[in-house]
This record gives sequence, C-alpha cells and structure tokens, in this order.
Amino acid sequence: MEKARVILACSQDMATEIKTLLSSSYLYNFSFLYNTTSGNDAIRKISHFLPDAVITDFMLSDLNGLDLANKIEDLKLCPCIILANQEQSDFIDELKTEDTTTVFCITKPINRQVLIHTTELAIRFQHKIHDIEQKIVSLQQEIEERKNVERAKGILMKKFNITEDKAYNNIRRKAMDTGKTINEISKTIIKMFEKFKEEE
Repeated sequence: MEKARVILACSQDMATEIKTLLSSSYLYNFSFLYNTTSGNDAIRKISHFLPDAVITDFMLSDLNGLDLANKIEDLKLCPCIILANQEQSDFIDELKTEDTTTVFCITKPINRQVLIHTTELAIRFQHKIHDIEQKIVSLQQEIEERKNVERAKGILMKKFNITEDKAYNNIRRKAMDTGKTINEISKTIIKMFEKFKEEE
C-alpha cells in the first residue's frame, strides 16, 4: 500500500469524518499532515509540506474552497478536493475552467466510496502528470546534449580535418581521462571555439 500525505482545510468534526472514511482505502495509507479552517494558512502549509492532495470544505474562515483550489492550482502544488453542498457544487461547476485538471468537487453529505475514489484518482492523476513532466525534462536534456556533441564534433572535424568517428572518439577519450561526461567535454570545446572566434 502506497503512502499519501494529505492536508485538510475544514472543521475538526469534518476532519475526523474524512480521516475515518479514508482509512478504508485499499490503495493508499493516508497520513494527515495538518488541519486548518483558514485558506491562507492552508496555502502556507501546502507550500511547505507539498502534500499529495488537499481536501477542503467550501466555507473557510477567510476564503471559499474554490478560491483556495484555484490558488493551489496556480502554484502547481497538488490536487484539491472541495466538499460542497448541492448549491455550492453547482456554483463550482459553473466557474471551473476547461483547463482545470486538479480541482475536484464532492457533494455533501460525504459518501465514503466517492471520497475514496475521488481522492485516489486525484493523487494518481497528479503522479502521472509529474512522471510525464519528468520524462519531458529528461528528453529535453538528452536533445540538448546531442546537439552539443554534434556541434563539438563539427568543430573538431573542421579544425583538424578529421572524420566524424575520430572526432567523437577524441571527445569520448577526453571525457574518460578527465572523469567528465561527454556533454561536459562537448560544451568545453564549444566555449573554447567561441572564445577563439571572439579573439580573431
């Protein structure tokens, strides 16, 4: 069972109910980091703890749940689940934008299965988004490194009139000798070439 860290923004009675209901989850072992009735206090704690999800009542002491959820989404912190009565739920549906992907709403009274399913879904969805973002960053780094190697090879081929294979072998050998990566050596060659061009 995976662990999931949650912050609550609601009354103590509602917090007790949520903890009891989520204890039935088969997917996650939930730990509750903090509980507050203040939206601004919740944002400070969320920014500090970076939980997997926030569950908030619609009515807070200083914000409503939708305002809190929108602030959390703007900061790209975590998914937010709003607990609302029917009228508030309709209001949330009207105001949610099409690009809102991390704001969920559950109508009160809270149904155990709905709460568990929604919370699990929100966390799993957020984890998938994070994984995709990490893969994109990794691919961007890989593309940038390949560009550096290709450019460095081109510089060596032109300067020393050698083949592409020999240029690459020279870069690789230099990396092995110095304990640096091929990308680091490539960037050094590029910087040296640019410096020599400026001095000419």
